[in-house]
Amino acid sequence: MTRRVEILESSMVVPAEDTLREMLSLSNIDLLKGIKRSNTIYLYKNNEGAKDFFSAEILKSALAKTLVLFYPLAGRHVVGGSNQIDCNAEGVLFQVARSEVTADSIQFEPMSEEIIELFIPKKPHSSSPLIMLQVTHLKCGSVVLGTSTNHIFIDGRGAALMFRTWSQIARGDLKSLVQPSFDNGPLCARSPPKVSFEFPVYNPDDPDPSEKEDNTKSCVCVLRLFKLSAEQIRKLKMRCSNISRVSTFCAVSALVWKCYCSASAQELALAPDRKSSLYFPADIRNRIHPPIPDYCANGAIRMAATSQVFEITSSPIGDVARTVKAEIDRVTDEYIRSFIDYVKVMSDQKMPVKTKYVSESDLRIRTILGVPLCDVDFGWGAPQLFSWEKPTENRVAYIMNQLGNDNGGIKLTLALHPSTMKLFEKLFYEELELSFTDDQIK
Repeated sequence: MTRRVEILESSMVVPAEDTLREMLSLSNIDLLKGIKRSNTIYLYKNNEGAKDFFSAEILKSALAKTLVLFYPLAGRHVVGGSNQIDCNAEGVLFQVARSEVTADSIQFEPMSEEIIELFIPKKPHSSSPLIMLQVTHLKCGSVVLGTSTNHIFIDGRGAALMFRTWSQIARGDLKSLVQPSFDNGPLCARSPPKVSFEFPVYNPDDPDPSEKEDNTKSCVCVLRLFKLSAEQIRKLKMRCSNISRVSTFCAVSALVWKCYCSASAQELALAPDRKSSLYFPADIRNRIHPPIPDYCANGAIRMAATSQVFEITSSPIGDVARTVKAEIDRVTDEYIRSFIDYVKVMSDQKMPVKTKYVSESDLRIRTILGVPLCDVDFGWGAPQLFSWEKPTENRVAYIMNQLGNDNGGIKLTLALHPSTMKLFEKLFYEELELSFTDDQIK
């Protein structure tokens, strides 16, 4: 039986009060993101039997008040030479839908094309809202909240603050609201610009034609979900004792990178001296001076830890984690400002800055560790499930905190070619078992 949803209501929710009408220029970091949308899924269950469960009126009223604070997100992206946000208060798309399916009959994670088709709102023909929302009531009484945000002007942390504020207003919690910032002045280039570093991630040499591979079209990949408990992560970090205060991100990304290189070396017969890069976003909000913690537009740049395949596969996890940490530690205030200046110089020379091509020996990490995207309780309880993967991407790992009682646990979703995935799974669990064995020996 074909699953479908019926749209019951579709409207633009505008700010509840008059807001500032202005044109906001996009930052150089915004412009690197391009016009693409990020999708998320939240599943809520009506455990208390509330009669007003996910009332459209409550949600729309709270959303209108939220947009007073987040007024640029009610505007529109002006495509073209100006590349600005027109703060015209045209609103965000809000849809109410229903479906005869039940929550137990759907596999929500990892996210699939079917989930996107059912629960992510479609862009209207007559407008292009920066934020689109769909509330779908299921037959079992549960609700799916699907969101779609335009990455040209908002990233995960910005979206997290906006959705959290919306939920706080809906449940009447007005005391702890955080004032968002859209001032990208701190991210402007210096005059004159001063480029003190090289940025090969954004200015690559032409790759070897033999390494070229299309990552998005005709992609043959499978998604697998892995869950690591707080105890497993603790033991994994113990294997990184050569690093002071190793982060969860460093330890887990090192594990994934090592296992991927081992699997791909066997499957693809990669040369031992082949370079492999682990690409990941580095949030700059608290690394730039002065910090901009509540900045809501794009606030991350891409970094790449690089080593030879042999070094990654033969080295202990701690050494691989140290390679990742060394790349993270490069993100200083001067590095960030130098990067912003570099983008401005390249733009003035009409030379577009693009991210480096990802070859078959490389892996990308997308992470929202520590980002409170799941802290979205509208007054009817916290979400039971959160999903955000892109099912069409290959050689990508998604890392986030687990929901529920396992504080400190993480959820890892990986997209790989099926044959590589089979090898990866075997190596991954062997490495986790080794973490427990090492701990017992100690």
